Amino acid sequence: MTGLLPRSLLGRNLLLLLLLVVASDISTFTIFFVFIETPRIDEAASLFASQTRQVERLLRALPPQVRYNELVAINGGEQAPPANADTDTHSFSAHRFLQTLTQHLPSGTLVSLEGGKDSRRIWIQLRIGEGLEWVMLPVPAEISHQLPWSLIAQLLTIAAFPALGAWLIQRYTVVRLQRLARAATTVTHGGWPEPVPVDGPVEFITVASTFNQMVASLAEMDATRTEMLAGISHDIRTPLTKLRMAISAPEAFEAPSASAEHFVAEIDVIVEQFIDFGRSWDSEPVAQGDLNALVDQLAADYVGLGYIFQVSLAPLPAIPFRPVGMQRVLMNLMHNAVIHGRIGLAVRTWTEPGYVVLSVEDEGPGVPEAQLPLLKQPFRRIASPGKAGGTGLGLAIAERIIRWHGGRLDLSLRTEGGLAATLRLPLK
Repeated sequence: MTGLLPRSLLGRNLLLLLLLVVASDISTFTIFFVFIETPRIDEAASLFASQTRQVERLLRALPPQVRYNELVAINGGEQAPPANADTDTHSFSAHRFLQTLTQHLPSGTLVSLEGGKDSRRIWIQLRIGEGLEWVMLPVPAEISHQLPWSLIAQLLTIAAFPALGAWLIQRYTVVRLQRLARAATTVTHGGWPEPVPVDGPVEFITVASTFNQMVASLAEMDATRTEMLAGISHDIRTPLTKLRMAISAPEAFEAPSASAEHFVAEIDVIVEQFIDFGRSWDSEPVAQGDLNALVDQLAADYVGLGYIFQVSLAPLPAIPFRPVGMQRVLMNLMHNAVIHGRIGLAVRTWTEPGYVVLSVEDEGPGVPEAQLPLLKQPFRRIASPGKAGGTGLGLAIAERIIRWHGGRLDLSLRTEGGLAATLRLPLK
């Protein structure tokens, strides 16, 4: 059955509409004949039978010679119907009329329908006097003949409008589907198409918007992958070169083994940063947790490393977050403060309507205000005198994890000097 269906959406919709039109026409004609045409024909046959009986009574009352002259005048000079007079009784109206008329006339009455191109006549055999006489009467308008081609033309005309409507509707749809197909083909060939126009009905708007978002996400992922590959190549090259020197020329280093271990650890940190940036933190289960407890733990860890954070923690409700991901966020923010701020290190928490807020602050040199929007972008490095530039992924990783928590990360310059990284997590 599937093989008989048209392959195109236009063809299938057109076929469906045509079938619906045909079914509708059949239902309409059935209702018309059952409830309108048939009662009208039966009523006409009953009236015709009554008129026939009246003619029969009038003819009986006439003298024989006068009756003969009247029959000649009524029959147009003919005495009986032709031999093939009843061959044109195939139409529904004629067949129904003759059947009903016969039922209203005396039993055994012969009735014959004579049909011609220009007129149709009914012959009825009546008992007048001692014999039987044929009387010709005109056919009522209720069973007038209708040529079959007119009905066919009517059906074709009715079916033409749905076909035209289907073509107009599907043409609009096909144009947009072809536009999406061309854009998708561009993506499969490694290119990035222009955004598909978002117009038309809401369904087309939804599909086009979703497709554009998908292409934008794929393009962003591709750009990120390219940046990561370039970043890994660039950032690992320096410590890798130093590691080779420590192995090939150990006499150039005071402590070759320790230097080699330091370079390996530096490479490990760089690779870990890139892995963190590329991984999907939203796969980690969410659990209710105490954000203040996590801050206390990390602040204590940094005390062991020689960095003291002033901690000012307001009472916070337990909120849902991903423990490992949130720990990575706070570590990145505090690490940035240690590397680039160096002084006035502080962590504060408080609540706002609908949010838990945490701010990591420092009193360092800060950055030019125009660069603030760029700091959360991948591979944006902040130059610090005497410090390595890093991978430029710390704030980008933090931003990505916070977005997966439904929150946001804001960077701002403090009036006292330095930088504040403020994250807001929704209370759910």
